[in-house]
Amino acid sequence: MATLTKYSRLFATQVKNNFVREAVYRSNFVTMLFTDLVWIAVEFALFTVIYANTDTLAGWTKEQVFFFLGIFFASDAINATFFQRNFWQFSDLVNKGELDILLTKPVSPAFLALTRWMSLTSILNFFFGIAIAIKYADASGFAGGLRWALVPVWLAIGVAASVLLRFAFAVWVFWTDRSWAITRLYFQFFGLATKPDAIFPAAIRYTIMTFLPFAFIGSVPTRALLWGLSPLETAGVVLVLIAFYVFDVVFWRLGLRRYQSASS
Repeated sequence: MATLTKYSRLFATQVKNNFVREAVYRSNFVTMLFTDLVWIAVEFALFTVIYANTDTLAGWTKEQVFFFLGIFFASDAINATFFQRNFWQFSDLVNKGELDILLTKPVSPAFLALTRWMSLTSILNFFFGIAIAIKYADASGFAGGLRWALVPVWLAIGVAASVLLRFAFAVWVFWTDRSWAITRLYFQFFGLATKPDAIFPAAIRYTIMTFLPFAFIGSVPTRALLWGLSPLETAGVVLVLIAFYVFDVVFWRLGLRRYQSASS
C-alpha cells in the first residue's frame, strides 16, 4: 500500500510538472488539437465513403464502426497523453546518458522512463472519443445500462496493450542505439489498430490478436462491449498481455545490464 501511495504521488507530480511546462507553449496546444481533429475527421471520412457503397463491412454496420472509432480514440488518447511521448525519448535515455540519472533515483527507472514526459493536450481526444461512443451507442446495438461500467475496464485493457506493444518495439534501442527504423515499423503496424479486426484476412487477424495484438487497442474492446467475448477469447487476451509484460520486463532488464556494463 505504501508503494502504491508513493508511486501515485510521484505520478501526480509528473502530471503537475508537465501541465506547467505545456502551459508555457500555448501555440503548441492549438497545433496539436488541430492535428488530432484532422486525424479524427480523416478516419470518419474514410468509413463514410466506404459505407456510401455498402451497408455492412465484414458484418459491421456504419454505426458499429463509428462506435469502434469512439472507443479506439478514447483508448489511444490515454496512451498518447501519459505515455507515448516518452517512447520518443528512449534513444536519448541511452545515447545521451539520461538513463544514468534515472538509475540513481529511489524508484523504478522504468516507471520514470515511462512518465517523465506527457502530452496533456491529447486528453481532449479522450473526451471526443467518449462523446462519439455515446452518440453511436444505441444505433450500434450497445446494450447500455450496466454495460457502461465495462467501458473503463476495456479502455484500460486497450491502454495496457498500447503501452506494452510500444515498449516492446522501443526497448531494442539498447542494442540498436537508434530507434527510428523500429519506430517507423511500429507505426506501420499501428495502422491495423484503426480498423475493426474483422475486415482483415485470417492470417493478419490472427497476428494482431496474438504476436502483435494491435486489435486489443480498440477492436477487441468494442467487440467485447457490443457482443461479449467467449471465455476462451477472454483468456486469450489475458495470456497475450501477460506474455508481452514478461517479454518487456525481461528485455528491459537485459538492456539495463548491457547499458550499465557499457558505462562502467
